[in-house]
This record gives sequence, structure tokens and C-alpha cells, in this order.
Amino acid sequence: MSTTTTALGRVLVVDDELGPRESLRMLLKPSYAIQTAENGRTALDLLRRFQPDVVIMDIKMPEMDGLELLRHVKRADPSIEVVMITAYASLETVRHALTHGAFEYLIKPFSRQDLEEVVHRALVRRQADLGTRGQVARLVEEMRKLSAKTRELEEAEATEQSLRVTQLSILREISRTIVGHLDPQNVTAAVTEQLRAALGYDSVEIVPENPVSVDKNDACVVACVIRDMQGPLGHLVIDNRSTRRAIDPRERELLEMLSEYLAIALRNSRLYGEIADTKQRLEETISSAGEAIISVSPDDRIEKWNPAAERIFGSSAAQAIGRPITDMLPRGDYADARRRLAEGTPRHEFQTTATAGQPRPVELAVTLSALHGRHGGLEGLIAIVRDITAQREVEKQLHQSEKLTALGQLAGGIAHDFNNLLQAILGYAQLMKQSLHDSEFVSRSLNVVEAAAVDGAETVRRIQQFARLRPDGPPVGVDVNQSVHDAVAMIRPRLEERIARDNRPLDLRLDLGTIETINGRPAALTELMTNLLLNALDAMPDGGTLTVSTRGEPGRTVALTVTDTGVGMPEAVRRRIFEPFFSTKGEGGSGLGLSMVYAIVRRHGGDIRVDSEPGRGATFTLTFPVASEPVGTEPESALPRARRPARVLLADDDPKVLDTLTEILRSVGHTVTAAASGGAALTAYGPGRFDVVLTNLGMAGMNGWELAERVRRVDADIAILLITGWGLRDEEHGRLKALKIRKCLFKPVRPGELDSAIQDALAPA
Repeated sequence: MSTTTTALGRVLVVDDELGPRESLRMLLKPSYAIQTAENGRTALDLLRRFQPDVVIMDIKMPEMDGLELLRHVKRADPSIEVVMITAYASLETVRHALTHGAFEYLIKPFSRQDLEEVVHRALVRRQADLGTRGQVARLVEEMRKLSAKTRELEEAEATEQSLRVTQLSILREISRTIVGHLDPQNVTAAVTEQLRAALGYDSVEIVPENPVSVDKNDACVVACVIRDMQGPLGHLVIDNRSTRRAIDPRERELLEMLSEYLAIALRNSRLYGEIADTKQRLEETISSAGEAIISVSPDDRIEKWNPAAERIFGSSAAQAIGRPITDMLPRGDYADARRRLAEGTPRHEFQTTATAGQPRPVELAVTLSALHGRHGGLEGLIAIVRDITAQREVEKQLHQSEKLTALGQLAGGIAHDFNNLLQAILGYAQLMKQSLHDSEFVSRSLNVVEAAAVDGAETVRRIQQFARLRPDGPPVGVDVNQSVHDAVAMIRPRLEERIARDNRPLDLRLDLGTIETINGRPAALTELMTNLLLNALDAMPDGGTLTVSTRGEPGRTVALTVTDTGVGMPEAVRRRIFEPFFSTKGEGGSGLGLSMVYAIVRRHGGDIRVDSEPGRGATFTLTFPVASEPVGTEPESALPRARRPARVLLADDDPKVLDTLTEILRSVGHTVTAAASGGAALTAYGPGRFDVVLTNLGMAGMNGWELAERVRRVDADIAILLITGWGLRDEEHGRLKALKIRKCLFKPVRPGELDSAIQDALAPA
């Protein structure tokens, strides 16, 4: 081995494959001293004998891989530069290598020029590092010599000043080396080893507490406090007591000055440790978070992807990182949020539905936050994404549950009302049997029976609209006063039951003014009023007064107020009462009643506010815009139609209803074929035999839907009408259209309404 080659540097090549290992040896042999090793254990043995300046190693090796070998090399000599070679490693592996002290990495295949350039740079840094360490050692030794000279030149003032300046320069160089370390153990090792080896001290320690065994008057020992503005950080202890060599006073001064630099180094190292701990905790928090936490680059590509993101979007970090964020979030929603952040909004929240790559749509709540640089520019984004699909399902179920709960609360009162109606009908029917010859009494009794039946039908109508079993239809002109009356009729039985049960005064007062109509849906407004009134009753457990009033500002608004004298609510509760799932009733409430009220008011273009204090009741004020023009009215110019008798096939499995409807239809001139079941009606049906098929929906055996489907298969043009006492669910309206059902009637139906439906069915579609 020539001196020139050795001076240029020693390179150790480690690779378990002979071909790549020999290739590197041949490329580097002309310029460097080369040794090769086929595995990590051989490399560690050569490390002690060959003492390389640079180690080039493959990351993927059996037994001991490149990362483990890197750690061993750095523990043996941190100044050895290590170059990693990889043909497969992920960015995460490379990051680990650089974190553990690798100088550089090369990705196979690489050119000879790339190899020579990396080795050259590694050697330059190695030589610079060794030069710095040697220089520090020389400077320390020079400091000792200069300190000795000062004893010989004590009377030469100019020389004294020159020596002091030189000593301070030496101290600055030592301190620069110290402050460059961030790890506390490295700081301690650097200081103690440099001082012990260079100045020949017996013992050098940095200890947390002032050693009690140190005698301040002993010239062989020095204990310097390491302190900064925040307090003491430890003590630098120089101990020559074993050899009894006294420590020069000027060295004492320099050691005290050195302690000031040590304070900076130790404080930095502690801050570094705190930052490392904080970083680790943040990484653990992000990894264990239930929400997806996604880091997005300035060019809108994914940089970080936590486990929750993998679960929500079904993509691993390897699959997601580097892709556009718009592959995961809808482009329009993301673009709007990003624009807001670029304009200065610190964060923006939105809800969206993700469908890309998902087996089914996923409902997401997204919070997008801006990451700004030192100069204020947008340098990236953080997206926090929560899967709210299950929450939406629960909300939908609880919304329905809230309505069913309200119906359950009203069921007792409704039963009470119907029993009263049935009592009137049954009583007068029996009295009429006994007084058949008293025409005046019979006529008066029939009027009572008819009125009772109409009242019962109206109660059923309100219940069906409340439960959405009757269609709302398009917005119509709504009289808010009528909605108040409908809601009061719904809750009055419960009000009376509360009064009778609790024996406490409950007073309901109506103060309804003259107001204009608003555009809306009667059933929704009745539901809104019912919820407000039930809520007010619950707020008055000891009784009180419930007042409902309406006022109007002509041409502009209609105001509705609901006031109770109940328990009231504190400010913290008042601010949250319209939030979904917020309830003060414990298990007795779902927290959706007032949130539904708020939603209905907003859908009608209105506003709602509440005023309340503990012990002083509450006032809800609702404001709606008046109707800008009349809606939902029939054209006045519609011409009356000529009546036509029809051949009607009637199906109902209730004999009383079948007989009644048959008589009603025959009384106005229609020809009726009555069938007591769906099967009997299908047997009687034949194309061309009937003009209209009128069937009940809820029948045993073949129900009305099945009968309509069977008839429609053999006759595409026959007019079909449905009649029901149950009502229609939302999903059944599409079925009406698919079967071309002309109309669905709701029991009880009046003769005029039934005949009008027949005439409409006879008209051309």
C-alpha cells in the first residue's frame, strides 16, 4: 500500500453479493485503499484493524442488515462516514439511515461519477471533522502552555493582556465544539474527555448537585456552578486530589468562563430533549387518533397519512402518500376550502360525501387548517377527517324515534278523544233505533253522529301528517293561526291529563292576531308547534301558564311567540338548545325536538330566538316572511265538468267498509262490482269490463299493491285508485307513479270526495 493511496483515504465496502462488492472495489481501487467484507460481522472485525475513513454498505443483507451495522459503526467511531446503497428501500428506511448518522445514500443503478463524488465528499467531511478535533486538542494544550508562561511573565502587563486574549480565543474554540452537541450525554462526554485528556486532570465530571466533599480551599479541586438565567443546571468538577497537582488560578478562571458556555449547551440539550419528547408524543397522538390526520403539501399532495386515515379511506400510507388529496376528498369541496384558507381564513370546516374507492358512500366531516411559513405564505395544509356515516344513520333513526315518542305521549289523549267520539256515535245510534218515528230527533242525532265522525277523521289526518303518512305536497299558503289550532288540538288531551293527574294549575292562553299567510307545509308547521308546546309543558312541572300569540307586520313578516312560566334555563343551556342530541331531560329526551324545530324554521326561510333565565320561564319567538304571492290555489277559471257514470270494480276485505262504499257509489249512479278480497277482485276483472278499479291497500292475502300490479300486467290503461286507512310512507310515493295510480284516497272519505276521484279517473290522463 503506497503512502499516497493511504493518505487519500481508506474505504471499506460491505455487500453480501460478490458481484456488486467486487465492482465497487475495482471502481475505487485506483484512488483509495480498499477492503471488502461479505457480512456485518466481518466488517466490524475489519473496523478495528483497517480503521476505514468511509464505509460503503448495502442496506439489505442477511443476519445483520445495513441499519444495524450502521449503528455499530457509529458507536465504534462517530467520525467514520457511512454511505448506504439500496435498490429497494422505502423512503422510511432511508430516513432511518440518515437519522442514525449515514452521510448519504445511493440508489442502484448509479454511475461511477456519482460514486466517486459521494466518496470524495464523505472524505472531505471526515478530514474536516478530524482536523477540528485535533485543532481543539492542540488549542487546549496551547492554553496550558500559555497559562504556564503567564507565571513567568506576571510583571509584563502587555504580555499578560495578549495571553488573556489568546486564552479567550482558545476558550471560544472549545466552547464552539461543546455548544454544537445537542445530546446531553454527548455534551458531558465531549467536555470531560477533552479537559481530562488535554489538560491532564485526574477527574472531570459534570454532576447535578454541588458535591459536599469539595473543600473550597483545596487547590487541587475546582467546582464551578453551571448556571443560566433560569437557574443552576449542574456543576463542573475538576479533581486532581489523587495526584495532588494544584490547579492554576488562571485555569480556574477559564473553567468558570467555560461553565457559562456549558450552561448554554446543557440548556440547548434539555430543550432538544423536550422537543424530541414532544415530537414523539405528537407522533403517538397522531397515530392513535380516531380521526384521519392528513398532511398536505403546497401542491395539494398527501405527505402524511395516519392509521385512522387508512381505516376511513381504505388505503395504506404507501398507497396514499404522494397522491393528490382530491383523490380522497371531492374536488369541489376541497377547492372551495383551500381558496378560503389562501384568503386568510385560519381553518374551514365542511361536510361531504366521499365515493372514490369506497364500496359505499362515506359521510365525512372535514376540518382544513392552513400551515403558514415565517413570511406568511401558505406552505401546506392539515386535514382532520372524521367518518360521520354512523352518526348520520343514528340521527335519522333518532329523528324518527323523536316523532314516535311524541306520538306515544299523545296516544293516551288520542284514545280519550276517540272514545268520546265513539261514545257519541254509539249512543245516538242506539237512541235512533228506539225513536225511528221521531224524524226531528233522528235528524238531530244524525247531525251529531256525522260531526263526531268528521272530528275523528280530522284527528286521524293530523296524526298522519305529523307522522309523514300523508304527503306534504308543494309549498302552499299556510295560516299560522290554523297551525296553532291544529297543534293545540293535538296536545290538549295531554294538557288535560296533566291537570287531572298532578292536580296543578295549567293554563293555556291563545292570543292570535290577524296575520297574512306564509309559504310552507302545514304538516311541518304543525309538527313544529306541537314540539314547542310539548317542550313548554315539560318545562312547567309545578304548573303555570302557556301563552301562544301571533302578530304580523303587513307585507313583511309573521311573528309567533310561545311563552311559558316554567323553570327557565341558564345561559350555557340556552346557547345549546338547538344542537342535535343536546338534552336536559336525561334519558327522557333524545335532544332532537328543538333541533327539528330549528330545521323546520330555517327551511321556511324564518328565524328563531329564545329568551330565558333560570326561574323566569322561556319565550320562543319565531319570525316568518309572508307569502310573496298566493300559492296552492285552484284557478278560478276552471270550468265545471259533466258527470259520467262508471263501471267500478271495488275491493275491500272489511265487510262494513265494502258495503258503505258500494252504497255511496251506487247512490251517485255508478255501477259497482264488490269483491271481498284482492283474489276475488282479480278473478272478477277482465279487460274492457270496468272503467275504474278502486282497491283498499291493507287487505289480508293479496293486498292492494299486489292487486294493482297484477291488473296492470294485463291492462296498461285501466284507471286504478287506492284507498287506505293507514297512510303512505315516503318510499311508497314512487311506487304510485310506477304503477300509474291516479290517486290515493285516505279513509274516511266523504261521498263527494269519492265521486270526484272517480270523475278525475275517467278523464283522459
